[in-house]
Amino acid sequence: MIMKKTIILIDEPLEGDHRVLKIISNYHNPIVIDCFKFEYNYSNFYDLIFRNIWMILYTSIYIPIFWVKFYQKYHLKPDKIIRGLKASLRANYYADKTTNMIKSTYNNSEIDAIYANDLNCALVGIKLSKFFECKFIYDAHEVEFHRNRKNSLFRVVFDMLLEQQVVDAATKVIVVNKPIKKLYIDIYKIPESKITIVDNNHFSPHMGYAISMFNENIHEIAVVYVGGGINNRKLESLACDSSQEEVKIYSFFLSKTPDIAYKHNWILGSTDYLPELLELIKKKRSVMWACTEDICLSYRLSLPNKFFQAMAVGIPVIAYKGTYLAEIVQEYNLGYVYNDHNFGEIMEHLKDSKKYYALLEFVSLFQEKLFVEKMVL
Repeated sequence: MIMKKTIILIDEPLEGDHRVLKIISNYHNPIVIDCFKFEYNYSNFYDLIFRNIWMILYTSIYIPIFWVKFYQKYHLKPDKIIRGLKASLRANYYADKTTNMIKSTYNNSEIDAIYANDLNCALVGIKLSKFFECKFIYDAHEVEFHRNRKNSLFRVVFDMLLEQQVVDAATKVIVVNKPIKKLYIDIYKIPESKITIVDNNHFSPHMGYAISMFNENIHEIAVVYVGGGINNRKLESLACDSSQEEVKIYSFFLSKTPDIAYKHNWILGSTDYLPELLELIKKKRSVMWACTEDICLSYRLSLPNKFFQAMAVGIPVIAYKGTYLAEIVQEYNLGYVYNDHNFGEIMEHLKDSKKYYALLEFVSLFQEKLFVEKMVL
């Protein structure tokens, strides 16, 4: 009997993507393909416009329709006219080339399903699913059409029209929380039965760890940052505020280290951060910096990995005003909401042993909801 396989399409190295690693482990015979490993001679911008001309004309028709709705419902305005459009044109055009290369390699394979992580992979996945006549699972992960560097007038609508084709063809659409599910149903008119919320907490929980390590005689504060991304995380504000308060930042950058991290109040850790983080919690009053600027729907609505990392080890977080994470933090008393002016106030609160311990208790209770009861956020 031939064992059917699942093709898993990714667009970044696996090591830093805990979510995709967990998905891969759920399949017996996964074929993991990095869609960005294929190299092509890139066309120039005008050539890409010619090759995508019908989609561009289609986009032009829908621009006023979508942007009026965005402004009325989500208070969004476009940033520039065509910024970032070349990347979308290129991804759409080269999806055909990538699809053909994968088809030639696995032409004789029995494929049960195509799983595509993010929109660029889905452009390949939709074509492969038609060829193999199999199920197609689209993992939107974040708000794909409105992310940082993707929110220009043309690019947002161009990506939305591509994503509409993807969600229409998909057997199942995966998102990460209730606000994004509501958004996608509103934008794309997806039947609720077709869209699934998947948990984003792929970190082994250390239940009650931080509260069990609490020592009221330890007063030194450690602001922790873990992440692959460095842009729009309010790191410049963190650097400035922490210098004024003489607080050290313990940072674990999983890819590029920004220049600002070499300042005197930053301490750099390794990419294998968990052992160091657990040791740090024993010695310092730790809080996780989980701020993202409210500059796009993806940042506004998503729940970053560092939030789940903090919950896994039981420490409070600092979220940025106006984000969905800030709402979660306030509702369940999981830390603080940073508003650009209250860093000193947050540090004073952390110095109070009773207040800090109370936060650890709230986080410990939330650990139970998140990791044991499998709470959907």
